[in-house]
Amino acid sequence: MFVGDLGDEDVDMVTRIADLPIPKAVILGNHDAWQSFAKKESTPNLNESLDVLGDDHIAYTVREVPAAGISIVGARPFSWGGQSLRSPELYDEIYGVHTMRQSAAAIVDAARNAQHRDIVILAHNGPTGLGSETDDIYGKDFGKPGGDWGDYDLELALQRIAGFGIRVRAVIAGHMHHKLLHPRGAERKRFIQRGDTTFINCAVVPRVERDKDGKELSYFVRTRWLEGECTAIEEVWVDTHGGEHSSTPVTAESIDDVVETIDEVDEQ
Repeated sequence: MFVGDLGDEDVDMVTRIADLPIPKAVILGNHDAWQSFAKKESTPNLNESLDVLGDDHIAYTVREVPAAGISIVGARPFSWGGQSLRSPELYDEIYGVHTMRQSAAAIVDAARNAQHRDIVILAHNGPTGLGSETDDIYGKDFGKPGGDWGDYDLELALQRIAGFGIRVRAVIAGHMHHKLLHPRGAERKRFIQRGDTTFINCAVVPRVERDKDGKELSYFVRTRWLEGECTAIEEVWVDTHGGEHSSTPVTAESIDDVVETIDEVDEQ
């Protein structure tokens, strides 16, 4: 699974991902549509990226993983976080979506079409409702620090999906970098458990580093699944030959599972 920001509308990088000879699910991030948001319409590079990925870009669709007993549901791509879609024109052009409520409905429709009752939601940014401190998993640490910078439509979708008896086992996203701008040098929480759902923020930046011997290493999060349940989460650093350099087990921090119901008339 790829949570996006592969580059600034970098078709070459998208092509490298698309060409990987493995099953994959991709959700593109705001940087992958950077110029398109500025123009408020899709650029040739964004169109080519979407064409190259084809069905592997799972925005508002489902990818079945029967071996794990789960369905992967794609949330809204290109998210910048916060309460705004940023460019309703772009979403309307590509997906026929131009409000948060319509986006939430599209996520819910995909979940209801899933073959499994246990699902994973793949997103670029996580939902609102997980905290507003700068070090919270999707808390705002830039500009005027503080505030919830999650995706409102995703939180709304999660509440609706629960009403259909579908179990969201994990929400896997990124976008909000692990090292904070305020307070500088601190790190955010990235693995949260709320009820039966694990929220994972994969955005370790930079995700390519060198060890003390100069060997290039890349960061991944590995999840293990059995019959619809996530049995383990690990942070893994891998070398350029695919060799595993290190693996660290993760225990998600539990938070209050009582979530305030969203009043949709307040939608922005």
